[in-house]
Amino acid sequence: MDVQHVLVPPINSTDIGDASVHHILSGSFRSLSLLLLAFSPSKRSISLLQSIPAFGPHQYLASNQDKSRIYTTSWALPPSLSSWHVERSDSWRISHINTVPITATSSYITMPPPYTHAYSVGGPTGESHLIDKNSGGLGEKVQEILFVSPSDLERADKTRVALRYGSHGIEFTPSLKHAFVPVLGSNTIEMYAHDSASGHLTHITSVESPRGKDAKDGPRHLKIHPNGNLLYCVTEHSNYVDAYHILPTSLEYVSSRSILPRNTSLSQSTTSNHHFRGDTLMLTPSTSRIPNPQLLITTTRGASSDVRGWLSFFPLAENGNFSPLESIEEADQEAERFQTPTSGGKANAIDILPKGEEEDGLWILLTDDDELTASPNGTGAVRVLEWDGWGKGGAKIVA
Repeated sequence: MDVQHVLVPPINSTDIGDASVHHILSGSFRSLSLLLLAFSPSKRSISLLQSIPAFGPHQYLASNQDKSRIYTTSWALPPSLSSWHVERSDSWRISHINTVPITATSSYITMPPPYTHAYSVGGPTGESHLIDKNSGGLGEKVQEILFVSPSDLERADKTRVALRYGSHGIEFTPSLKHAFVPVLGSNTIEMYAHDSASGHLTHITSVESPRGKDAKDGPRHLKIHPNGNLLYCVTEHSNYVDAYHILPTSLEYVSSRSILPRNTSLSQSTTSNHHFRGDTLMLTPSTSRIPNPQLLITTTRGASSDVRGWLSFFPLAENGNFSPLESIEEADQEAERFQTPTSGGKANAIDILPKGEEEDGLWILLTDDDELTASPNGTGAVRVLEWDGWGKGGAKIVA
């Protein structure tokens, strides 16, 4: 259990003493199945409820608005995307709706409002699919997006290998007017105009790394602040998170933070960013008491099993800009850090759930694909971390 997962809203429990149990659907790099988990906050325990035969290994999952439909990428060949129905009851049931072919293995899938189209990207291509109004499954492919020239597409690698240097994610502004795709190999973020009605994207510009075209940063994943003014992007090769202002036809660089602690110590004789691979990032969800994200959490993986990964907790100002930690006693003035138990393997991805509408704390799901945590039945691991706010001991594993 070691990739992006979808948090399903909590349900009241009748057979255990918890006020609620949070259901989690996870994919896996090590299994062909989807995995339904249950996290009990009161018992601080996580358990496997179901293993659902699927078409994996599944790298990323997305959902519709009410989380009754799930959409998955896969590393299986030929390249494809799948859709699933989540039936909530005393015994939850997840059933396959359909599978559609795509040109190249996808690394990311998302469904922005108004939830009429699903967008996925990976390697040399991306696509927009209409959602079937009756089944909620994946319908007609309305557009294919190229990250190589049309003349190069036929001979381009379309397997998961291309995810190392091709497109790797797609996100939309809250206004839905723009979409952004990080492309590792070209060292750029591609900016598009978005037509919600048709699902079509029109290319506007390519934004190069703030450290120059030769930096080989490898932009991997990005997120957009709810105010629609700021974009954050994690770089895989140089281990930065960069912040940009979103302009009508471009991005304006603002600032950067290292997603590694200062003076990171390694078992190797020299310290190098190449020992780490920048991974994912998440903004904390809005609550009624705290409508704006107070922090940005990033992850980085160890490049080998003897190098443990890191989570970094960056405080954000009201407008979304990075702000310093308030405590002057912190050795690292930029972020709180948490060293993961292993390298994370191909994972170290996270998802976030507020502990409550009136609380500052967070539950953080952390996925692990390291060989050290691989189970006999071929799966990785999902851990739950607790974070109770600034200056309260940092993140700690509770399940």
